[in-house]
Amino acid sequence: RIKQEWNFILECRKKGIPQSKYLKNGFVDTDEKILDTYEKNPKLQKRRALSDEIKKERNKFIFQISGEQWTEFPDSLKEQVYLKEWYVYNTLIQTIPAYIALFQDLRVLELSKNHISHLPVEIGCLRNLTVLNVSFNNLKSVPPELGDCENLEKLDLSGNMEITELPFELSNLKKVTVVDVSANKFHSIPICVLRMSNLQWLDISNNNLKDLPEDIDRLDQLQTLLLQKNKLTYLPRALVNMPKLSLLVVSGDDLVEIPTAICESTTGLKFISLKDSPVETIVCEDTEEIIESEREREQFEKEFMKAYIEDLKERDSTPSYTTKVLLSLQI
Repeated sequence: RIKQEWNFILECRKKGIPQSKYLKNGFVDTDEKILDTYEKNPKLQKRRALSDEIKKERNKFIFQISGEQWTEFPDSLKEQVYLKEWYVYNTLIQTIPAYIALFQDLRVLELSKNHISHLPVEIGCLRNLTVLNVSFNNLKSVPPELGDCENLEKLDLSGNMEITELPFELSNLKKVTVVDVSANKFHSIPICVLRMSNLQWLDISNNNLKDLPEDIDRLDQLQTLLLQKNKLTYLPRALVNMPKLSLLVVSGDDLVEIPTAICESTTGLKFISLKDSPVETIVCEDTEEIIESEREREQFEKEFMKAYIEDLKERDSTPSYTTKVLLSLQI
C-alpha cells in the first residue's frame, strides 16, 4: 500500500499536479481520475505540445539505449561525436569504450544499472561533462583522471557496493554540488569530498562510517547530509558550524552522543533520526543473488527517501490541506 501511494505521488509530481489535489486530510487519495483530469486540461496540453517540440530538437544530440539485449555499445556510436548526452540503462554492457574521449561536447553521461566494472582513464578528456551517473554497476574504484573533468557538477557512484575510497585528484572538482556514494564500503568521508568547496548535497548513507571528520564544517555550502545506515556512535559538534546545513538524516540506533544544538529548532536544521528495522538474513548459495537483492532494496529506499525529502521541502510552508488548531490549557 505504501509503495503504491509513493508511486502515485511520483506520477502526480511528474505531471505537475499540486499536492492539494491528491491529499485529503493528510492522506493520499490514489484516485486515477485525478491523473485523467490533468491529462485533459487544455493549458497542460498546450504546454505539453511546446515541450514535445523542444524534446524533438534536443533528441538530435542524445544517445539512448536500454534492455538486456545490449552487451556492448553499437559500432555506429563512434561516428556520432557531436552527441551531448548518453543515457544507457539496464543493459549487460560491462565496459565503456576508450573512444569516449572523442565526445568533447558530452555534457551528461547517465550509465545507471548496467554491469560496468571500471571507468576508462579516457573519461578525463570530457572537460565539458557536468553529470556523471554510474550508479548500480560493478565498480570497485574510480580513476584519478576523473579529476580532470573540471566542469562536473553531479557525481553519482551509489549502489556499486564495493567502492572503498576515492582518489585525491577528485579534489579538483570545484564545481561539484551533488555527490552520491551511498551503498558502498566507505569507512570515512573521502578527503577529496571535503575539498569540494561548492558541495551542497552529500549522500554517504549505507556505508561503514564509524565517525565523521572533525573538520566537516569546511563544507560550508552543504545543505543536505544523508548518513543513515552507517555505524556512527556520535556526531561531531562541527556540524553546528555549518551555516547552510538544512537537512541531516541519520540512523539513531547506535548514536549515543548528539550535540544539543543540532536538535534546537532555532538552527533551522531538520534533524531526522531513523530507526533501522532489522533485515532478515537470506541464506543463498549464489552470492551474486544476495548482492542483486541488496541493490534492489537500496534502489527502492533511495526512491522513497527522495520522495520523502521532496515532501519535507513542501512542508516549509503550511500546506493548503492543513488546519491550524490553537489549544490553551488553564491550570
